[in-house]
Amino acid sequence: MANEKIKWHPAFAAAIQLELKEYKEDLEFVTEYQLTDEPLRIDVLVIKKLKDIRITKLLGKIFRKYNIFEYKSPTDYISIDDYYKVKAYAYLYKALSEGTNKINIKEMTITLTSNKYPRKLVEYLKSEQGAIVKAVNNGIYYIKNTDIETQLLVSK
Repeated sequence: MANEKIKWHPAFAAAIQLELKEYKEDLEFVTEYQLTDEPLRIDVLVIKKLKDIRITKLLGKIFRKYNIFEYKSPTDYISIDDYYKVKAYAYLYKALSEGTNKINIKEMTITLTSNKYPRKLVEYLKSEQGAIVKAVNNGIYYIKNTDIETQLLVSK
């Protein structure tokens, strides 16, 4: 009995349902909702071993210590939801590291790679989040005013 783990989530969910019982016809309650069928995977993670090293290649100029890449195949594109998915991966990578705040969010970058310029995503980021998208070089764009340094690679 001493090694038995207490399951707190069902009790917490029941308390929420009880508190909101007058709205039970208008709300749906799902306990321990499984987000994915498959394990979550970052396409490519590049970790800079030495803090002082400067990457001079255009692709790696924005690199910090932890660099997350999302790649879309030639027939696919980067959607608004893909952007949020990659950000979620970055947040999970940070949050699941050993120790509280071991990974500083300022030590992370995201690179979104696609064959097509994601016009809808860029318009959304500009209008909804006040992001600034700056062309750095042929096919490389920096997305500024986000909490994680982000670049967009359009590889034709």
